Amino acid sequence: MEDKATYFITSDDDFIAANRAKEIFEELSKDAIDDMSKEIVECASSKVQDATDALSNALQAAATPSLFGGRKTVWLRGVNFLADSKILKNETVSIALEKFINFLKDANPSDVAIVISASPVDRRSKLFKSFSTFANCEDYQAKDPMAACLEAITAEAKNLGVKFEYGAPETLASIVACYPRMCVQEVKKLATYTNCERPITEKDVVEMVPIFGEGDFFDISNAFFSGDLDLALSALKRYFFANKKASARPIITVLQKQNSLLIQLRSLMDSGDLSKTQGQQPKGAIERSADKYADAFAGAEEKSAYNVFSQNAWYAGSKLAPIAAKFPLKKLLDSQMNIVRAFEDLIKTGATDESVMRDFFVRTLSK
Repeated sequence: MEDKATYFITSDDDFIAANRAKEIFEELSKDAIDDMSKEIVECASSKVQDATDALSNALQAAATPSLFGGRKTVWLRGVNFLADSKILKNETVSIALEKFINFLKDANPSDVAIVISASPVDRRSKLFKSFSTFANCEDYQAKDPMAACLEAITAEAKNLGVKFEYGAPETLASIVACYPRMCVQEVKKLATYTNCERPITEKDVVEMVPIFGEGDFFDISNAFFSGDLDLALSALKRYFFANKKASARPIITVLQKQNSLLIQLRSLMDSGDLSKTQGQQPKGAIERSADKYADAFAGAEEKSAYNVFSQNAWYAGSKLAPIAAKFPLKKLLDSQMNIVRAFEDLIKTGATDESVMRDFFVRTLSK
């Protein structure tokens, strides 16, 4: 790779781009004579002046020889203005960028190495395509968020010297909603928890990792869909006791989303497309159902609670389907109607959020 001075790392996720760029930067600068031979330039920009300053600082860093000789290594970290943005279209930024690119094209890899991590990027632009003519390019497109997260988990686990048991990485990625940054942080936490003395199990992940973006609502959701009224009421009481000004709306949102998915899964079970097992679905069962009903969901590729096939197939088959198998379809439909009623009670009555949710839980789970 060292026949070119520039390393252009792009991704739909800034964390993935930065992680890969960090690996390259550390590898290129490992033999640096001194700290002055390597430099990181922060390039995240929210306005035109930020971008022009970043490009100016980057050019100065790359063009300034190392104090004691040897190759200079520079990392432009967090470049975020190479997409179709107002900043990129600004004339001042365009001139500064053209000047910097001209430097990159003529840069001698023996004298300097420039690593650029950029996200987002406009892959249709001439600028993006031009980098391939003079730079070592790596582009990580997140067409499959689950796959991207699993790669991040595997890389971090290898780096820490820890292993995962079968199914644990998928569970981790699903719980944190396929956010690579969160995945890596949780891998570090799990490695500390196990002291790297044994493989990380699926049980470890479920017990130690909070669901991303939902916090305490995950505990309430688990308790509710266990079907145990006492357990659900206890979780609800803990939530409102710890959060005096807490709102019930996020709880309703979480329950409604999961219940919608359970209704779809239970319908597939009743139609014979899925097995009515409280264990994991047979391999490929979710995918076969998705193919069978693809026409009904045409054009609906985005992840949604209203499309069970937009969820990760492993998560739907091993985590959600066992819950759906426990409840008749009528019970799940009644739950959905009770969720609607609870929301109406919140906006129409003068009752407290806690009392509305408590009545909803009793009404739904005592039957």
